[in-house]
Amino acid sequence: MRLYEKVAESLAQEIEGGQYPFQQRLPGVRKLAEIYGVSVSTVLEGLALLENRRYVEVRERSGHYVCYRQNIVLELPRSAKSKMRPRPISSHEMALNLVGATMEKDIVQLGAAVPHSDYLPSKEVNRSVKAICKEEEFHSAGYDFPPGYAPLCEQLALRMQSFGRQLRGRKSVSHSDIVITSGCQAALTLALKLCCQPGDIVAIESPTFYVLLQIIESLGLKAIEIPTHPESGLNVGALRLALEQWPVKACILIPHFGNPLGHLMSEEDKLEFLSVIGEYDLPVIEDDIYGDLSFSQERPVPMIEMGYDNVIYCSSFSKTISPGLRVGWIASKRYQDKLEYLQYVNSLSASTLSQRALSHYLAKGTYDSHLRRVRMTYRHQIQEITRLIEKYFPGNTKVSQPAGGFVLWLELSRKVDTLELYRAALTKKISVAPGPMFSASGKYKNYLRLNCALPLDGRLEWAIMTLADLVEVLQDQ
Repeated sequence: MRLYEKVAESLAQEIEGGQYPFQQRLPGVRKLAEIYGVSVSTVLEGLALLENRRYVEVRERSGHYVCYRQNIVLELPRSAKSKMRPRPISSHEMALNLVGATMEKDIVQLGAAVPHSDYLPSKEVNRSVKAICKEEEFHSAGYDFPPGYAPLCEQLALRMQSFGRQLRGRKSVSHSDIVITSGCQAALTLALKLCCQPGDIVAIESPTFYVLLQIIESLGLKAIEIPTHPESGLNVGALRLALEQWPVKACILIPHFGNPLGHLMSEEDKLEFLSVIGEYDLPVIEDDIYGDLSFSQERPVPMIEMGYDNVIYCSSFSKTISPGLRVGWIASKRYQDKLEYLQYVNSLSASTLSQRALSHYLAKGTYDSHLRRVRMTYRHQIQEITRLIEKYFPGNTKVSQPAGGFVLWLELSRKVDTLELYRAALTKKISVAPGPMFSASGKYKNYLRLNCALPLDGRLEWAIMTLADLVEVLQDQ
């Protein structure tokens, strides 16, 4: 991260924290240079970045003033209330239609949670691919049998160890605990195959990522939905009740900036969760694909680093580096040999070129600076799209306030069927993700998820306005 970007990020956090409230004049550039120990030109570059991201505005002959408003009047969406019982899943057609829409370039992609290419280090990844093709002539002449490309396993282990460095006395993940897979979805599939047989019951968050529901369906499993709060995550008390009533075989969750809520489980809640799970010695499948996208400077600690050895950790770089490389990983301190075997019989090997290209990119040391930039960008995107929703949508709309990631979860009037909204929006060349996709039982009929990893331009504002008009029509029917 460049020096002016560090100044901009620090000022942005102080503005968001209320140190500089809305409409207040910032200290002069010389004073800011003194505060941050940098040159005046560096401060000016940082302020220009904040101006571009609408944190500050320049008033002629007066200075820089805060134009960011912290207080958002929209309420949080409510958690769904229903009886907890295991259910089979069948919603694959809608999921296929949604991902199919991402292939059409003229559609505004508010549906699938895929970052726009502007927010991915594609040029750097391409240079790494070219370097591997030049330096390793026979890179594709063999397999990287499980556990995978050894240098990449070592790099991943070092990153994961750094996440849990503040937890002393814990046995951290090592490279020998890691198996490379073809993306996080493949890792989740392996984890469920390891833990469950057809007909078994899996505890999941509600709402949860619809692809996870498709995996559960494809394996012939049943899901029991555990209420999940849009800020604090899975309700541990409700989980305990479910475990007392049903023979649950595993629990799968996204504790850090979960999709679609953007929630973050606190360290205390994660420890309480692991304590409850530990009473039953159940495997925990931890999906941490959004863990690197925190809006604060601290990266949350994965549960696999918190002392419970029955955690199976799944992740990838598809949300931060490249969806197309299709490289993920699965880590376990208890089941590594079994996971290696499952990876072998399911896909033999992840892509040799992709593994080497990713390893080459990570070795350059630019990933963390990329993360700092993109986290700041997504935080800004979420704020601005929330303000557009506040401006154009009906006043009874409720919106999540995610702690990381790049999606928003909306609750609309009970009169609005978001499946109808989805179909109407497609006729306007806008893709959205309707709420029922995120439930095993078809709940969240009047809920909606929006992808915010898109450029803030006139086309995006038009799409939000158009959606708002469609919501008004459905609400008044």
